[in-house]
Amino acid sequence: MENSFQTSFIPKKPISAVNSTRRKSTSFFSVLTIILLVVVAVASGSLFVYRSYLTKQKESLSSSLLKVRDSFEQATIKELELFDKRASAAKEVLDSHIVLSPMFEVLGNLTIPSIQYTKFEHTTDSNGFFVKMSGIARDYRSVALQADVFNSSKGRYFKNVVFSNLMKDKSNYVVFDIEFNVDPGLLSYEKNSLLEQAQVETDPLLNNLNNN
Repeated sequence: MENSFQTSFIPKKPISAVNSTRRKSTSFFSVLTIILLVVVAVASGSLFVYRSYLTKQKESLSSSLLKVRDSFEQATIKELELFDKRASAAKEVLDSHIVLSPMFEVLGNLTIPSIQYTKFEHTTDSNGFFVKMSGIARDYRSVALQADVFNSSKGRYFKNVVFSNLMKDKSNYVVFDIEFNVDPGLLSYEKNSLLEQAQVETDPLLNNLNNN
């Protein structure tokens, strides 16, 4: 006896309905994928543009900082150059300015009582400060003593001292001329502190002359 089975291969839904559902699912995922791609592309583009903007901003700020730094350095350099010029000008004025009072004080301390100066002249040239004087002395011995004082260490500020034209006048006094160069340090306004160092002690020769 044969068993009979009835099998139906007819789908419960129409084939067209199944295909339509599949197409809708595919279309939805396609649209979703496209949207995601667009979003990613827009985000990537935005990030690129923003990064470019930040890079330009960084370059602009760096350029501004360099300009400010250069401007500051130039201002500082100009200020230092101006200060250097002023200092150099002031030093030049001080170097060229001379003071005669220290020289007269040293000369007064060096001159013995029996010597008197009657004429004073000075000139300034490339060789320095040059002095020429005339004087009168009690006798030839006084002139010799005065020459010894000038040539001693106490007369170190007067260089190349030369006595000349010694002769007696009508009153039997000895007249003479004397010339010498003066150490520039003694006349310098800047080095006027040397005046204190120029104080000379009385030479024993002067004391002996005064006692006589």
